[in-house]
Amino acid sequence: MRKRHYAKGFTLIELLVVIAIIAILAAILFPVFARARENARKSTCQSNLKQMALAAMQYSQDYDETMVRTNIRVADGTYRGWVWLLQPYVKNTGIFTCPSRPTAKWDGTNPAVYAYHGYGFFGIENVANGGPSLSARSLAAISAPSDVVMFGDSPSDLWYVIDWDDIRSSDNGGASEARHSEGANFAFVDGHVKWVKDGKYASRTGAHVPVDQAPTPSMWKVE
Repeated sequence: MRKRHYAKGFTLIELLVVIAIIAILAAILFPVFARARENARKSTCQSNLKQMALAAMQYSQDYDETMVRTNIRVADGTYRGWVWLLQPYVKNTGIFTCPSRPTAKWDGTNPAVYAYHGYGFFGIENVANGGPSLSARSLAAISAPSDVVMFGDSPSDLWYVIDWDDIRSSDNGGASEARHSEGANFAFVDGHVKWVKDGKYASRTGAHVPVDQAPTPSMWKVE
């Protein structure tokens, strides 16, 4: 009489071991994949800022070596912001959207004075707390262009101008959101772009901070 041969299956213990191994691998790899995605977004953001910096340089050459203004009033009485002023030099509204803040878009149709988008300009309106802005400033008046911030990630509420503290009631600026690996990307006046760790570029005390008391005053001292 012939013996029947039955296919041998996995035991419950073996299945549990396999599931445990898969879970361990997933726990190890998922953070790696998340960091890789964020690094890609950070790189795209830096590319956007580089294009904005180049556009601002072209603008300044067309306007007697004067930096772009925070906003201007046009013939119809409306105000147009710095994004709108740079648009002819980039011809692309997409670069004003940070990939880590994809919902903060400027589509080119509004005046973009107080448009909520992914980036801010160091063009604060009031300098009472110790630091002049770049708005309409002569390039010759900027003593250390490689140190001074020009553009950066917008504040968490997506405001359109940035500075070194998180209160804007008197200077109208806000601290850049630390949306890239616990830091923010910045373009400097000389055109270079780099990531800066949160805590190095702004104070988050809930109060106004004189520029000399900023974590890195040289990032915000124009003259």
